[in-house]
Amino acid sequence: MFILVLVALMAIFANAYDLKFDGGHIIAHTEVLGDSKIDPLTKNINATLVKEDSIESLNGKVWIQTLDLTSTNEKRDVNMYELLNATIHPNISFEIKSVQKVQDSYTLNGILTLNGISKEVSSNVKIVEGSDSLSMDGGFSIELTDYGIEPPKMFFLKVRNKIDISYFLSFKKAN
Repeated sequence: MFILVLVALMAIFANAYDLKFDGGHIIAHTEVLGDSKIDPLTKNINATLVKEDSIESLNGKVWIQTLDLTSTNEKRDVNMYELLNATIHPNISFEIKSVQKVQDSYTLNGILTLNGISKEVSSNVKIVEGSDSLSMDGGFSIELTDYGIEPPKMFFLKVRNKIDISYFLSFKKAN
């Protein structure tokens, strides 16, 4: 009996493999109401992902350093880092808890941690798997106030509370 259990466990681990981040980007879109759009992005992304035999088995964590988010306006970026409390909470992360097939795409369910606050988030994503690669193209929206962040105001201008996050992440099987 022990040998059967051992063989079953070895079969499970033999089918599991790590995925190494190979490229991509994350964009966080919002707007200054009545003025302009704000689209900070980063290509400096960290990830520890593991996949077994199916895409639904995918789990792990993706994170960025807050100071790696940049827009086309350096002065506004400094204000963004202050608003996001980047010195106190230097990372923003998403931990995948489950993956569900929904017609031709998937839903990633997980925990987003921003400003030291963790909340459940679902993301619609298209996942494409190759023989030694996997890519994810998706997005989701959050409200700043859900993470203890009050949208800034300047005179008659106010930053929208809603942030639309889109991402494209490419991975290779790690050897």
